Amino acid sequence: MEKVALSVKKTPEAIKAALEIKEFLEARGVEVIFDHESTIELGLTGKKIGEFDADLLLVLGGDGMILKAASKINMDIPVLGINFGTMGFLTEIKADKWREGLERVLSSNYTLEERSKIDVFIEEKEVGEALNEAVVVTSSPVKMLHLKIFINSSEIDEVRADGIIVATPTGSTAYSMSAGGPILDPRTRAFVITPISPFQSSARSFIVPDSLEIRIKLVMSKKEAVLIVDGQQVAEISPDDEIVFRLSNRKICFIKLDGDFYRKIRERL
Repeated sequence: MEKVALSVKKTPEAIKAALEIKEFLEARGVEVIFDHESTIELGLTGKKIGEFDADLLLVLGGDGMILKAASKINMDIPVLGINFGTMGFLTEIKADKWREGLERVLSSNYTLEERSKIDVFIEEKEVGEALNEAVVVTSSPVKMLHLKIFINSSEIDEVRADGIIVATPTGSTAYSMSAGGPILDPRTRAFVITPISPFQSSARSFIVPDSLEIRIKLVMSKKEAVLIVDGQQVAEISPDDEIVFRLSNRKICFIKLDGDFYRKIRERL
């Protein structure tokens, strides 16, 4: 490994660790570059994420920072997260264990794990790409939406709810889980569809193969909705709009030091 890029959370702890990691890597002959946003706090020069020519992107932060980086990074560059956030489902190394973790990386003692993404369209116009989830919610607080859910051409449900989540296996431990959805092993080839606070007590999550197309239609009403992709609002949705979700041909690759997903779930939950 010859070049490592760093993206750093703007906290004293993460900044201190970033400077120590820079020294640690450079002492081992590894070139270190920083993303542009991190350099303001560090007093260094950097490049925008997506312009990196690196062997690894090292993210010192939480899941939100990794999601942000995943939306910009070249898919050929693997990502490794050091947890300076809270839950850290997407991170691999604890903040106080970064030396041990990086020693393993530099000695090639790791595996690579690909994670799938969702392409999101409104009326066939692509508007976003999600590593975790895409969410349709009302733009007015405490207002329900009337939604129809289709798998390919078959209508599978009609719900009145605050919104609906379409999540990848990676995102099954995020908003979907908080809304009552199931946890999926990241190796599962599926999507999860989870209603948010549904009016009907019988409404449940659906797990569907990721080879299928999910379509959600906002039934005609005076209420408007918004589309949020990995925590970022990307579009407004008008009545009768159809939102389409398909498996993306772009993936993100994570460096894994411990392949036990279920142990991580036990530790985090």
